[in-house]
Amino acid sequence: MSHIACRALIATILLAGCDRRTIPTTDRESDRDQATTNNDPIPNEEPLIRVRLHRLTGGNPSITIGQAKQAMAIRVGDTEVQLEGPSTIGRKQGRWTASGVNLPASIASADVVELTSPTPLSVGSHPKRTYEGIIRCVADQDPPRLSFSVINVVKMEQYIPGVLAGELYEGWHDAAFKAQAVAARSFALSRHQQRKSHTWDVTDTSSSQVYVGIPSWNQATRTATATSGEIITWRGEVVPGYFSSCCGGRAALASQAIGPNPINKVPPLDGHSNPAWCTEAPRYRWTGPWDPSKVSRAIRSWARRVGREDLAAIGEVVSIKPMSPNRHGRPSKVEIRGSGGKTATIRCVDLPGVFAESDLNPLSSGWIDAEVKRGFLVVNGHGFGHGAGLCQYGAEAMAASALTYERIIQFYYPQGELTKAW
Repeated sequence: MSHIACRALIATILLAGCDRRTIPTTDRESDRDQATTNNDPIPNEEPLIRVRLHRLTGGNPSITIGQAKQAMAIRVGDTEVQLEGPSTIGRKQGRWTASGVNLPASIASADVVELTSPTPLSVGSHPKRTYEGIIRCVADQDPPRLSFSVINVVKMEQYIPGVLAGELYEGWHDAAFKAQAVAARSFALSRHQQRKSHTWDVTDTSSSQVYVGIPSWNQATRTATATSGEIITWRGEVVPGYFSSCCGGRAALASQAIGPNPINKVPPLDGHSNPAWCTEAPRYRWTGPWDPSKVSRAIRSWARRVGREDLAAIGEVVSIKPMSPNRHGRPSKVEIRGSGGKTATIRCVDLPGVFAESDLNPLSSGWIDAEVKRGFLVVNGHGFGHGAGLCQYGAEAMAASALTYERIIQFYYPQGELTKAW
């Protein structure tokens, strides 16, 4: 068995159970709030990235920060109160609370508080997951101002290793890690430039890119350091380095898979050509049965919510067929046929969200065809994730073939330039 085939078999076993990494979906916050273009200059100094770790809601939301006996401080401006970890930080009647101390009014009534420590801090239910930098708690501005977000403010080069550890398997080739580092750094920097007026830049989940804090293994840190400051650019602007687990062999256009904003319509995000490097990925091709009645209800519910009466009126789903291929042969839409013969189309990018809004098992991607057989809607799918930008399994296969990370970036982001920003 080849090196990459062995890894694919291991990955298949992991995916069948509880995969420790999650895959970027098409439901990115960037699709909803990113700027229409990015005219910021490429920075020559390492930026701070604001990573939202949690958003806490409810009557008296709270979260535990720090380890036992850990020296900590909570501060607002020049006012600082010393704490001993762990401390439970919360909101009550529109004010901050911290277990073990009485906060002065200048801290309790503030909109934003920050927690610091000479050593990395743990946050919430993952005591073994620790974070460099500052933990910032930001109160929602909507009355009654009880909910709050927990944000890790961290240097870019301390952030990237935590993304590599969250997105890739330990032991994959270094070139794949380095290519992922460049893509992740480019994505984070683009978000940072777009979201200056917001309280955070990225989440720590697949809605942005998975981030696990300080890695427990060295490869992630070592390969991030080897590419420090390197990003993808085009004509002097940062290219958001989108990526997914497996493209299924045909690239998606970012303007279709992520969003129609001008920032996604640059040549490096128009998709790679052949060959398909990800053929040994566990989700390169996949098949699964779904309950056609549940799928039909999910489609009707979504269609009514978004005002698609044609889609809501098709009846029970009997087939789903891919259509409207892009320049690489990947479909951008599917045609759904109902039991009464009516048809309607839906974008491939929307399909995973339709399934996610119901109690259906999730779709690995929106590139599917399906037909009712023996009472089940049998779905044949291609790839895992949206398919735009870098293909993680493809990058690993290229790395296993002794191609450099520079070649990998060149392949997945055509016409993109590898730029040393800081």
